[in-house]
Amino acid sequence: MASERVLHKGFDGAKNEFCPYDETSKSYDNTRGPVALNVYLGSMCAMSKPMSELLLLDIGNGTGTFLETIQRHVKGVTGLEYNDGMIAQARSRLKNVTLVQGSADKIPFEDGSFDVCTCNQVVHHFPKEDGFSFAKRAFQEAYRVLKPGGIFIIQTSTPEQQRDAFWWLSLFPKASDAQCERFPPIEVLKSHLEAAGFVMDGDSVVVPLHRTLMRQDKYLEHGVKGAFMPWYRDGDSSWSMAENFGELEEGLQTLQQKIDDGSADAWLKHREELRLKVGQSTTLTVYKS
Repeated sequence: MASERVLHKGFDGAKNEFCPYDETSKSYDNTRGPVALNVYLGSMCAMSKPMSELLLLDIGNGTGTFLETIQRHVKGVTGLEYNDGMIAQARSRLKNVTLVQGSADKIPFEDGSFDVCTCNQVVHHFPKEDGFSFAKRAFQEAYRVLKPGGIFIIQTSTPEQQRDAFWWLSLFPKASDAQCERFPPIEVLKSHLEAAGFVMDGDSVVVPLHRTLMRQDKYLEHGVKGAFMPWYRDGDSSWSMAENFGELEEGLQTLQQKIDDGSADAWLKHREELRLKVGQSTTLTVYKS
């Protein structure tokens, strides 16, 4: 059981965060919520066990909105979260759910504990060194704690989606490149998942072209002016990347110039046309045979 094992808070014992979630977690839910629930529910409906008997582990549960939504469909849910601020928010939201602080490459649960593992917009926060070897270890751990016949659902973005589908990232070229480098390409994910033992099929990869990662009602609520609102920026880690590279203020100045010279609307329309071609997220469903 979790209480009998050492909980590893950090990635390999060290901080490896580029986004200050201890702070941004407090306003994260202003713009974010569960994405692609139809994919999760459809994949679970196709399992041999009824959904009412399924035990689910969410790896990197964040503020707990996904667990809060999915728990009514399954027998039980558990969360694993690394960040102090995120797990604090989840604990305030989910009073009767087991939430454990730990690292995805050392999941503190016994073999075959769950029917479903999920991992929502988390893998880009893993260390990217050595060909995303941390993700490979995390996938091996997910495989270990799944029961035979279990499924693992990962929601992420491709490097191309990061580059083209988020309207603000072109304002920050260095941050955009760094952000793209943090997201494993689909072929790398497939390779690491198959190395862990997972099986894929023709329905394993789903790309919703119209759904935004932010809540639909918030994503363009203020148009490009959202860029000047800290609570809006707290809803996506790429803004923190821009700040880390010292590009935030310069990029905002460039955007203000577009507003002042009247070109902002056409620029945003072009960026949105790119988004609708590639989508902002990719969901992979794989199986433990």
